[in-house]
Amino acid sequence: MADSASSQAVVAPQFSAGVDEPALTRALETLLASAGLGGRWVLTASGEGLERSFKFKTFAKTWVYNTTYIRWTTHNSKGLSAKDVELASICDGLASDFGEIIEEPSVGAGDKTTCELKRVADRAVTNAGDCCTPKK
Repeated sequence: MADSASSQAVVAPQFSAGVDEPALTRALETLLASAGLGGRWVLTASGEGLERSFKFKTFAKTWVYNTTYIRWTTHNSKGLSAKDVELASICDGLASDFGEIIEEPSVGAGDKTTCELKRVADRAVTNAGDCCTPKK
């Protein structure tokens, strides 16, 4: 039986127009390199964003139980931008400073809180429309 990581489709990054794709790809590889360890950064299903959950010892460190879920994506122009990748890297540093708990994932087990937060983020994106473009 194949594990869940090998059965998932590989998503390619979809970059914003005008970015330096080779440089951004190198920076992105660093963030994605540990994707299998404790919920590190992964590309969204569309490849247009980065998302990750962070787990901390207490509620006071994160404000949502003990887990924070972050998704970075650029809406105008659509796709991954240098700022998305830069902010994801900054989040990693801040999480470390705040005492992030990194757990080894169980084979075949998903993090229920992360999955629920991801669904909330998906609904927010679907319902929000394009909030970054001035209304005509």
